[in-house]
Amino acid sequence: MELMELERENMCLIGASSMDDWVSYQKTSNSKEELQVVLLTHPRDETDLPRLLPWSEHLTTQDRRALTRLLMPVFGEIIKTPALNAGILFLPMYADEMINPRTRAHCRKVLEETALEIAARAGAKMICLGGLTGALSLYGRRLLGKANELGLQITTGHSMTAVSVLRTYLRALDDLRIEHASATMAVIGVGSIGGSFTQLLARQRRRPGRIVLVDTPSRADHVRRYAEQLQAASGIGVEVEFTSSAGALSIDSATYRSRFVISAVSTANIIDIDRVAPGTVLIDDSQPYCWSRQSAWERVRARQDIAPCEAGLIDCSSIGYRSRFSFDFADQDETGESSTSWSCMAEGLLRVVAPDLPPTIGEPCIDNLLAYDEAFGKCGLKVPALQCGNHKLPIDEIRKHFSA
Repeated sequence: MELMELERENMCLIGASSMDDWVSYQKTSNSKEELQVVLLTHPRDETDLPRLLPWSEHLTTQDRRALTRLLMPVFGEIIKTPALNAGILFLPMYADEMINPRTRAHCRKVLEETALEIAARAGAKMICLGGLTGALSLYGRRLLGKANELGLQITTGHSMTAVSVLRTYLRALDDLRIEHASATMAVIGVGSIGGSFTQLLARQRRRPGRIVLVDTPSRADHVRRYAEQLQAASGIGVEVEFTSSAGALSIDSATYRSRFVISAVSTANIIDIDRVAPGTVLIDDSQPYCWSRQSAWERVRARQDIAPCEAGLIDCSSIGYRSRFSFDFADQDETGESSTSWSCMAEGLLRVVAPDLPPTIGEPCIDNLLAYDEAFGKCGLKVPALQCGNHKLPIDEIRKHFSA
């Protein structure tokens, strides 16, 4: 009984029963508590499933995938802060299933119907879209009808994600004391995140001297038009490069000759860490990862000559946010708690704290991006320490090699 009360007090409910626990708690509680924000997300692949169901660690990859097909969306965590309550609702699907044309329709149905209904039943007010759920829902557009029926607000999280990429870039400049004016930056993926980031970057004082936009041949017309617009608006020299039709980088890609590599794509492991030039800062917001965290960290440990950084992370300690879910953030304390949130969740949190912020539906417009960037600072949010996976980067050692 004491353990149950402790769990309810902290509202950090993990596992397949967390949905019922929250509803039961609401039914029996003397003071009803709103669940203002719910993040819809998903495991990247089978290796992520044990974070939600620890006992599945003993299953084979094939069995984990088979198990996932039998699951319903489930809350992995519900977090109470002084200002709001927030939940993380995991969908039973993997990134490759959301991209695959043969399985995409089923994933959409689970997202558009089942997930929204479960969130509404739990009393949610605002839905944020994590992982590939934004792209799966046409950046939230497909969800609006159902959400209106259920009394839910939708925001994709892409405005805050673009802000987080920008702020990570700026922190890297500060921490590593990098000269930016003559640097080349490769931006891989000129979609909602990559395009939004470059719009914000164009308005910064500290920006690179040259940008190379990298995308697939199927998007060539869009990328060329955007390159012209970006150069005209910013005065930065902008070039374009194209991958193979499958999204593979060429051996002589500008990616391997640039000081900064920003990536936000849905093709796994397209960057070969061994080919990355010494002195490169990599900032990745891809789903799934477009470079290996293990390989990158091994290179950092061996040579300290690159700075591989996670994007999409926000330190929300200023609003009292503390999570205990096993995302392996680098700032987790001895009890497993962390003040780090995914940027897509942070967008919903910020909209509760600063209710005048508009939702993000479709690709973010510059007015939205600037509004979220301003609110980021006003509300005391920060980018956490630069990290690769759950490892904080050894900044002092990397700085020595960068300046050598």
